Amino acid sequence: MYEYVKRYKQGDKKALDIIIDNFAPIIFKEASKYKIKCYDYEDLVQHGYLSVIKAVNMYKGDGKSFNFYCIKAIKQNFMALLKGEIKHHRERPTEKDIYPYKFTIEDEILAYEKTKILNKALNSLDSIEKSIFCDFYIKENTLENISKENNRSYNNIKYRKNKLILKLRDDLKDEL
Repeated sequence: MYEYVKRYKQGDKKALDIIIDNFAPIIFKEASKYKIKCYDYEDLVQHGYLSVIKAVNMYKGDGKSFNFYCIKAIKQNFMALLKGEIKHHRERPTEKDIYPYKFTIEDEILAYEKTKILNKALNSLDSIEKSIFCDFYIKENTLENISKENNRSYNNIKYRKNKLILKLRDDLKDEL
């Protein structure tokens, strides 16, 4: 992954897309853990994308620890958001809001566009797939509980979950 960081810092904008795509599953999982006032799931995912962009721009290591650094940055930024240390984009910043890295309009647009693509892919799921996705990834229910709630076998729910992941992967691969 560090190779892409070097390429991005040398001016290759496509490298940043590859980095963000690599950390997307972690962003989705972390975003599903939080319920924050004024933020819906898509806002939190967008915040996760911005966390990766910020981590890439601020990383100064030799590459061996970049993955750990980026994952930690994602988690810490979600915690900072939860604690109210990061202002919502609708809030007016105060003088004490000083960040070492200012997001550019390009960063905001990139995160927004990726969030729209994710939303489109999630909307392409049928109602059962959406239910399984929400129950498993957002509510963090087990497949066993989901199968009981939906009066379906465990294997059926597991199969449908795996199938919807492949469907989302295919939809997002073409878009991202």
